[in-house]
Amino acid sequence: MTEKAITEWIERHLDKKETTDLWDLQAAILTELSKRDSVQYRVRASDSSVTAKLDSISELSGEEKRELLIREVEDHETTHDSEGC
Repeated sequence: MTEKAITEWIERHLDKKETTDLWDLQAAILTELSKRDSVQYRVRASDSSVTAKLDSISELSGEEKRELLIREVEDHETTHDSEGC
């Protein structure tokens, strides 16, 4: 796939993908880069973004928090890093 084809695919499809699909794609890319570079790459949230997320959660109702927690647990179960874990 050429650089132009990759860019076009990203522009056409990336925003239509589910969050879990994007994390799977990110994991596959980091796994491949890790193999090529012999380095373990990981994604980490910044402290400020975690604080902002927690602040936004505190504004949710009890049921909204429950649903969010369930989604986060389900997403976590399919999370991968560059080691395939």
